[in-house]
Amino acid sequence: MSATATSPAAPTRTRASAARVSFFGVVRSEWIKLWSVRSTYWVIAVMLVVMPLFAWPVALSADFMVTTLDTTPGSAVIVAAVLTPGQMFGSLTLVVLAALAVTGEYGTGQIRSTLTAVPARLPVLWAKALVVFVVTFVTAALGTALALLVASAVKASAQPDWSDPEMLRAVLGVPLYVATLSLLGFVIGALLRNTAATIAIVIGFVLVIENVLLLLSWKPLEWVRPFLPAAAGQRVAMPEQLIEANNQASSLAVHLGPWAGYAVLLAWVVVLGTTAAVRLRTRDA
Repeated sequence: MSATATSPAAPTRTRASAARVSFFGVVRSEWIKLWSVRSTYWVIAVMLVVMPLFAWPVALSADFMVTTLDTTPGSAVIVAAVLTPGQMFGSLTLVVLAALAVTGEYGTGQIRSTLTAVPARLPVLWAKALVVFVVTFVTAALGTALALLVASAVKASAQPDWSDPEMLRAVLGVPLYVATLSLLGFVIGALLRNTAATIAIVIGFVLVIENVLLLLSWKPLEWVRPFLPAAAGQRVAMPEQLIEANNQASSLAVHLGPWAGYAVLLAWVVVLGTTAAVRLRTRDA
């Protein structure tokens, strides 16, 4: 009798506990998880060192770039040239952080406990993505600020001229691009659930495959090149002069502007993120 009377109470308490799980609570949990591992601090430290370190030698040639690029000292063109190397290589370190944020739990099996606590599942994915975006954006913004400080100290002609109408986009576009590229690594990690495979695919695609496709002279590739995620997305931080130079250097069937290029990268994130969400809902962890 007592067993019969008490058995319905357990599911009721379970449902009540699940109902009390708020999205803010899930975000807070994912925030704590991210900062509880040493790799987060190491990756961020590398990013904050790489960006100013790469900016330093480029800034030394700022006077030469003013002449060769037919621009003015401190223009958005000069600033973009100073930031680009650090942006390219620094972003790859944050892709590692983004991949670890989602694949690490699958490697340790902790994901099963997480999904037990949040039976709806999808809030876990969205909370992880939000935390990754915020952390990578802020880190890249700090790295960009440090790079600009170093460049300004090295050469006066590399000091940003904020009266340039494209300067704000050239500067803020860097953390926006880096954070969104990190999200691409995150959703691929959520799809593959394997750290090594995710890092190899994202870094291999950005550093190797995209560059090969940009160099190959084949007519059908003219329709492919404009829609490569990294090549298109980085246009959000490029002044119009550099975009035009890029269009002339590469055979492209479609010439994308800064925000259209960013929209291409964002579309990759949305499509792959949706696929990862479907897998999370329909497949076991």
